[in-house]
Amino acid sequence: MKKITLLLTIMFTSAVYCQDADMKLYIEKTEVVSFDQYDFIKKVNQYYPDILVSRQVTNNIINNLKVQEILTTDFLYETPKDCDAYKVSISKSNTSLDYFYKLKDGTFVSGDIRLFAGSVVRTLYKLKDKTRVIQYYVDGKLLNEIK
Repeated sequence: MKKITLLLTIMFTSAVYCQDADMKLYIEKTEVVSFDQYDFIKKVNQYYPDILVSRQVTNNIINNLKVQEILTTDFLYETPKDCDAYKVSISKSNTSLDYFYKLKDGTFVSGDIRLFAGSVVRTLYKLKDKTRVIQYYVDGKLLNEIK
């Protein structure tokens, strides 16, 4: 009996020590928007109404059983009626976001919006059929357009 107990003890303790220390879990969590995120998306929506305000986010988290780190944060939306797809992701610093949506007429719209020196700066890329447009905005005003 002592031999079996000793054997089992050695087996279980060695199995615990042999596990990979860099084991990672990827978790997706739906949460309420933080105050900083809400303030940022609200400010963005004032200048660019096509970027919608949301009260919920999905956090994509990596957890190595010691430290939990947020990889990406996506706002949760009902897909707007004029869109086939709609996605907005915010950075960890809550000062920039990336967006993508596809309109029902086949137009792809993507880009990013950043806070820079107190201004809201937007880069917009549009693609429809063979037409490509790049637009640069500051506080809702078009600065430059490249076709």
